[in-house]
Amino acid sequence: MKIDVIIQQAGLPLLIFAVCMYYGIRLLVTQDAALIRGRDKKPLKDEKAYARGGGIIILFLGAGTLLMTVLSFVNIYAAVGELVLCIIIMGIAWKRLADRYEK
Repeated sequence: MKIDVIIQQAGLPLLIFAVCMYYGIRLLVTQDAALIRGRDKKPLKDEKAYARGGGIIILFLGAGTLLMTVLSFVNIYAAVGELVLCIIIMGIAWKRLADRYEK
């Protein structure tokens, strides 16, 4: 397989992986929940714990995107199924995070 074919097929998922890694790591390092919530939202019970949990969830989605990229070279249906499953898990985890730390 040539490198240009790999870039065409995996370019967008790798870009999404990079964005997820950037925001996940940035949340874990800065622990600034306003990065993902915005400045005009209600205050949180524990902003640092919310940012840490959100960072871990975003890193999970990035890892799922990377796995989807690898699976897309093997079986496209497995890749799409895996990403849909990761997005559902992320949504449930994010809802639990919001319920736990929002006042």
